[in-house]
Amino acid sequence: MKKIQNLLIACSLLLAGCSETPEETDGLPGPAPVKYVSLRLDAGAGTRAGLDDALRVKFQPGDMIDINGTAYEVFLLDDGTAAVPEVPAADRYEAVFPSACNFLQQTKETANFKLPLAQFHAGPGTFGRNAMPMYGEAAGIDEEKGYVNIRLHNMCGVLKLTLKGSATINSILVEDRSGAPISGYATLGTDDGGAKILVTDTKSSARSHHLVMNCGGAGEGVTLSEGGTDFHIVLPAREYASGLKIRITDRSHRAMTVDSPTPRTIKRNVVTETPAITYAPDADLIFAEYFDACVWGGNYAGNTKGYSPSQTESQQSSGSLAGTTADKSATGVEEAPFYVMENAAGTADYTNVWNAAPNASGGNVTASYLRNRNLYDWTYLYRCSEFQGCMRISSPTLGRGKIHTPTMKNITDGNAHKVEITFRACCAPGADQADNLGCWLGDGPTGKNNGEICEEVYVNGESVPVTNKQFAYIPISKIGSSGWSEIRLVVSGFTKISAFNFMKQQNTNATKTLFFVDDIEVRLLD
Repeated sequence: MKKIQNLLIACSLLLAGCSETPEETDGLPGPAPVKYVSLRLDAGAGTRAGLDDALRVKFQPGDMIDINGTAYEVFLLDDGTAAVPEVPAADRYEAVFPSACNFLQQTKETANFKLPLAQFHAGPGTFGRNAMPMYGEAAGIDEEKGYVNIRLHNMCGVLKLTLKGSATINSILVEDRSGAPISGYATLGTDDGGAKILVTDTKSSARSHHLVMNCGGAGEGVTLSEGGTDFHIVLPAREYASGLKIRITDRSHRAMTVDSPTPRTIKRNVVTETPAITYAPDADLIFAEYFDACVWGGNYAGNTKGYSPSQTESQQSSGSLAGTTADKSATGVEEAPFYVMENAAGTADYTNVWNAAPNASGGNVTASYLRNRNLYDWTYLYRCSEFQGCMRISSPTLGRGKIHTPTMKNITDGNAHKVEITFRACCAPGADQADNLGCWLGDGPTGKNNGEICEEVYVNGESVPVTNKQFAYIPISKIGSSGWSEIRLVVSGFTKISAFNFMKQQNTNATKTLFFVDDIEVRLLD
């Protein structure tokens, strides 16, 4: 089958320059004939097929490329190159790969391209599929060969991160310590050598100050070796004068942050290596969930757009976008569509079944999806949906929801401990100021309290009276809805079977019960 397909493509290349002559209608001549050409995608140095001697990624079946603003499927040839047959003839040909990076047809933003918020680990010695944007242009047909030859050039650089240890990694988050956007909409610029690069747009509402390498797969993650495991992360080519901040999470719900102020330069089409890092989470950190693998809706607290489903063909041709403008929207389908795993995540809650495990029947996402996000072992994820690096709890249409953590398996002894639980929270505008955000302390499936006692509560450093020692109530009036509030609980009696949940105190279906949670940590204090 492949040989037949390649033969057909070869024939198309040989017939490049052919045209269709419309028939006359009612004795009148038809429109001007449409001339078609075929394009050969150059796989030389500086393209996706060869970043350097050590890092090689080839085109794959199903890859899409934009030619003059129209998406085409890339056809593979036996010699390792690729072709796009039957493209309307033009004076100039502009190619962008992958097609999802190209917004030349869009009119809602001035930026024409975007860098994905999520990159997916694709194995050793490579970067994720569709993670590296490429650009090429050509004028006219090669008369000797009979087709248009376009040489594609990478528009970003690669950070090679080497991790040592034995943990199984779930995600790697990278951000510019200066606060500059590192993913999202971008414009076409040039580097010092005149080569095309992508420049992240600082004004676009569809921007992000971090990007994530998703290593979860279908739940297997990436297991480190003591000799070192390499991760190749595509980054915008530029100076990072303030250095980089890198946060690594593993499948056992622990994490490590590397805050490096060392200035570094990421050059286009170059792999920049870092010294090997030994993955060693803080000894007192027994649970961490930053929802870094969650990349769907917008940045609610920051009121910027996010990443939702890929465009359909009709949306591509019409220039429309999937989703809605952010504007404090809590639906999870904000503008700036880009590929994420499984489209249901942003269009429905994880599950609408009360007290049902996330993987139980009635859920709206698959078990593989939950395993990828490392949420499969959570006790409950009721009426919640992922947003850009955080979790929305309660539904904007159905009312109150809750999430319930896994038990603290990283407490390895049988003793009761004093711990510190910290997290960030943000409520929706219009939230009932007389209501409370509750944090129930108890085990997993039953929610039974086993002696866990909340001793202290703080909101943004201010002490709040403890009114219920088993269900820590945090006043909504203290949390607010204008941005993130930092919350800290001091709890005693915590054991390896302990867990906790988040939900509003009032059992109402009012739509203003929804809130957002992020950056959950549990640390031992004894």
